[in-house]
Amino acid sequence: MNMSGLSFNALPPIDLPFRFFLSAPIFIIACALLVLFSGETLWLSRWQPSMLALTHGFTLGFITMVMMGALLQLLPVIGGIGIAKPRLIATTSHALYCVGVMALMLSFILATNWLTLAALVLLSLGLSIYLGAIIWVLIKKISQGDSINCFRLAITSLVILLLLGILLLANRLGITVPFISLDKHVTDIHALMGLVGWAGMLIIAVSFQVLPMFHVAPTMPKYIRQYLGISIFILLIVYAFYTEFTLGLIVISHGVFAFSLFYVINKRKRKVPDTSIKYWQLAAGTLLLLNILYFLPDSFYSAAQTPLFISLPDKGMLLTAVFIYFYLLSVIQGMLLKILPFLSYTHLQQRCLIDFSAMQFIPHMHEFLNKKHGLALYYMHIFSGLSLVAVLFEPSLYFVFAILLLLEFIWLLVLMVRCMRLYFTVNQKINLSNTL
Repeated sequence: MNMSGLSFNALPPIDLPFRFFLSAPIFIIACALLVLFSGETLWLSRWQPSMLALTHGFTLGFITMVMMGALLQLLPVIGGIGIAKPRLIATTSHALYCVGVMALMLSFILATNWLTLAALVLLSLGLSIYLGAIIWVLIKKISQGDSINCFRLAITSLVILLLLGILLLANRLGITVPFISLDKHVTDIHALMGLVGWAGMLIIAVSFQVLPMFHVAPTMPKYIRQYLGISIFILLIVYAFYTEFTLGLIVISHGVFAFSLFYVINKRKRKVPDTSIKYWQLAAGTLLLLNILYFLPDSFYSAAQTPLFISLPDKGMLLTAVFIYFYLLSVIQGMLLKILPFLSYTHLQQRCLIDFSAMQFIPHMHEFLNKKHGLALYYMHIFSGLSLVAVLFEPSLYFVFAILLLLEFIWLLVLMVRCMRLYFTVNQKINLSNTL
């Protein structure tokens, strides 16, 4: 494990990121139940109320939730300094954000103004508190570096995402905004800023550190580290004004990132079987597949020329589903398999600095999350993802996807709880040993 250039002196209490991580699979479990009880109509259009709830359950309830928790740990480790008053910030923002996401999902399904207003207020407050603390660190007190620069771009995208979300929710409440036409294009910008600018950019930033750190892999090529993030961000800004070729360039940029991932993974020194690496390889392969799917002519999806796609409702839904499930979720699950044991072990190790005899209580890192259990999660992810694609072709298969999704994220939740329970058990032993 390569720890050069990293700092572990400013880590926040471990229960702060844990609460974000533990909340995330619960939202996907709720999404699975939503799919189960919504039936085939959910898959008719991206504009279906249940589909909007499902999409935001994945993107806000899981993806952003995990990333908010991860940033609390990543900034101190990579930048050397954490946010001020971490317990107050994390506790307040987490509570407001969780209730806000629930209110937003329900507002789409039930179409009631008071839920929309509640979502608007709670999400705005929760994210603003969190973003304020993170931005203060990124602007004032942190070192430079390729990962940090991409963090800044990701956070900037999240700010834009939040502002657009506020405008769209205000529009649902009948509040008009002068000089701004809240049409489908604004919604597309909102979606791209969330999926590519926020989540995708953060994954790029994390890859610069995680692959060398956990897998003894070489650093990304210099041109990728210096120019990929800013290039994608500029393309996102250009997309707001000129869409004709910009989206294609964004897709190609991710294809370049995919080749870089394969190169770095192939060159790693520690070539042992690793489930986290499988997730990264799956994510990279997904980005290359998306390049093929995106640049296929629209006529390829018509029944007249390609009967295989006869029941595909929308090319955009296919691309978005594959990007979210096989790219974003794959990387996040793969990172969780590494981050949860690593954080647990590191925090316990820090406890032993004042009493080295307590090291006897710390289990091996792999005991926090069994390798076979992680591999089982990976295969569950593959099967549930394939069932998602199948539903896009044949909506009557929604039941299969719902059950597989439910099983996958219940299992992820179980793995998280086991890891956290072992941490607190060992921590209690260390506390008792210190009192003797």
